[in-house]
Amino acid sequence: MPATITYQELKQITNPNHHIVDIRTPYEYAQSHLPKAVNIPYDILMMYPDSYLKKDQTYYLICAHGGLSHRACAILQAYGYNVANVKNGYDAEIRCYYYI
Repeated sequence: MPATITYQELKQITNPNHHIVDIRTPYEYAQSHLPKAVNIPYDILMMYPDSYLKKDQTYYLICAHGGLSHRACAILQAYGYNVANVKNGYDAEIRCYYYI
C-alpha cells in the first residue's frame, strides 16, 4: 500500500529532494497546477520511469481525483521508487473551498 499525504501537507513541502509529479494530461496540467509540480503524464511515466525518476529521491504523485496517482504509486513502489500519493488529488483543493 503506497504512502499518502493530503493536499494541504503537500503544499507545505520545501525539501529540494522531494518532487511533485502531476500525472494528468498536458491539457489538464495547463488548466491549473501547483507551481512546484512537474507534468509527466501517467502513460509516459509508466513506460519510462527510469527516464524521469531517481530511486534516491522522494516523489509525490498527484492527479485529478487520487485514483490514478494511487495506482501509479503502487506500481512505482514495487519497482523500488520512493513515492507517495496525494489523497483525493486536486479535488482536495476544490473541497477545501466548498467546505470552509
